[in-house]
Amino acid sequence: MMYNVSFLTDVGLVREHNEDTVLVDTRLHLFLVADGMGGHEKGEIASQILVDSFQNAYSPQNTSEMNDDTIVPLVGVEDRLNNCIKVATDKIFAYAQEKEIDGTIGTTVVGLKYITYSRTWVIFHLGDSRAYLYRQGSLTQVTTDHSKYEEMKKNNMSEEEIEKTGKNVITKAIGNFNAFELEIDYHAPKIKDIFLLCSDGVSDLCSNEELLRLIIQYKNNLELLCIQIKNLVYTRGAKDNLSVIAIEIR
Repeated sequence: MMYNVSFLTDVGLVREHNEDTVLVDTRLHLFLVADGMGGHEKGEIASQILVDSFQNAYSPQNTSEMNDDTIVPLVGVEDRLNNCIKVATDKIFAYAQEKEIDGTIGTTVVGLKYITYSRTWVIFHLGDSRAYLYRQGSLTQVTTDHSKYEEMKKNNMSEEEIEKTGKNVITKAIGNFNAFELEIDYHAPKIKDIFLLCSDGVSDLCSNEELLRLIIQYKNNLELLCIQIKNLVYTRGAKDNLSVIAIEIR
């Protein structure tokens, strides 16, 4: 699979520390955005633990006979991805106990893994970090936020009730609380598709329509696309950390 990729992560204009961690590993065909929660030496540690768990699990020296480049059932792929979450959860629990952290420490995640034998992109997430797919002039949000806001919309709550709920109240993540399994989906790639992964520091301040306009304008220069997304977030105040990965199928 041939693809082009660009990314950036930025502290924003308000926060003192960047709690986001990004993984771009073209050798492993593995891409992650993790948005940490809990503050300095909490959220940034949790997001780094998560990224390390995925990278270690898929690194060649830790790969068993059953790997994602051999013909194995997709359920095996899902088990392996979820095992990364379990490992990260255990390590975050241990870190919280060691540092005697009072309160929540955790991270969201959105990721892409290319499975070579099936020529399939696996999209997985927990929390409100998002994945989008640009295809033939249209942009589709391919993940649904795990949030109180989305739950209320599904339950047909009134707009007034929905507006009272903060959009950033998430219902699933990875950390020193209940363990959750990933939500996983599959996409067969097409030439000129563009996947966009981002933290809520981007999606909270950029509408889907605005992201589509930027992708159409800068789809031939992914580095500039990421910069222009950052610039748009900055014009809106950039109150949160922001991270984005853009991957174009070649």
